[in-house]
Amino acid sequence: MSVETIVLTGSTGFCGFAILQEALQFDYNIRLVVRSEAKAEILRNNPCFKSLTRKTPLRCSFHIIPDLGVSGALDEVTKGADYIIHAASPLPFSNLALTAEQQYKEMVEPAINNTLRALESAEKSGSVKRVVVTSSCAIFISPELLGGPVSEPVVVTEETVNADMAPPYANVLHAYVASKTCSFLRAREWMAEHKRSFDVVNICPTYVQGRNELATSPTDLLSTSNVLFLRMALGLAPKDSPAEIASVVHVEDVAAIHVAALNKERIPAGEYLFGQEVQWNDVNRITEELFPEQVAQGILPCTGDIATKSVVCSKEKTEKTFDIELKSVEDMVEDLMEQFLELSGVKRDDDDDE
Repeated sequence: MSVETIVLTGSTGFCGFAILQEALQFDYNIRLVVRSEAKAEILRNNPCFKSLTRKTPLRCSFHIIPDLGVSGALDEVTKGADYIIHAASPLPFSNLALTAEQQYKEMVEPAINNTLRALESAEKSGSVKRVVVTSSCAIFISPELLGGPVSEPVVVTEETVNADMAPPYANVLHAYVASKTCSFLRAREWMAEHKRSFDVVNICPTYVQGRNELATSPTDLLSTSNVLFLRMALGLAPKDSPAEIASVVHVEDVAAIHVAALNKERIPAGEYLFGQEVQWNDVNRITEELFPEQVAQGILPCTGDIATKSVVCSKEKTEKTFDIELKSVEDMVEDLMEQFLELSGVKRDDDDDE
């Protein structure tokens, strides 16, 4: 049986690289789509990537495509491929300074165009069997629910897809919700209008936490969704920080679900929402229990204070379909804080002295 081929976009991102790590545990050839040779070098020089590809270096090939939103951009790289995992997407954590005018152009429009171009190239290839898209819980949660107060507990499921969202947007978070919602809706319309030999799975995690093997400094960790846990442990959350929804997920679960979703025989096409319920101030308690010495020294002061909204994202469908038990909040806190200490040059209490 021939080895199947994945086209992966977004591999130089937090979730994208974790997906790459997971895919390399299996017998796939992987075509890595990156925006520049400099991005390719980041992967080639990464210790984790080098370790995973040392024995089989030819399993990964690099393909430089500066703009995924250009018509036909992915046509060549998808020829003969079996799957596309489309993980590339603008994120709010690196776009906080965007003006209202920039939000649509730099977040919403690229998210829509990049997704549609992936579907178009999948159709042209004649070989792609499934496209797996890194979506978000944001397509099921209205901006009002994310940004405003919540008087009664809410459980969000895959049944509550947002309506279309036109600019202007109230803030970058609203623009991010719009980017995910609009790209999802346009893709669904495209799939309904075209005859195609492939289907689509949308992976919809909540706030992603855990080790980022691309990070080379604590600052790198703070530029991803990991900032949400780190601001608690480091006391970086402003006193007037708004309440957050009560749902987080481990990056390793996100990666595992993406790769498992390639199995068309076992996993039906559709949308999969998932996350673990969390009380945000519990991040401090867990950190204090796991890293007491660093907390006492003030390295992890645990002075962040964030209220928790009673907005929980359902994980039932995803855990049942994928036969997975999501990692705990404790797992997320331990893995992230441990890496933060490593990158800060701080030794953990129970590390060996050898």
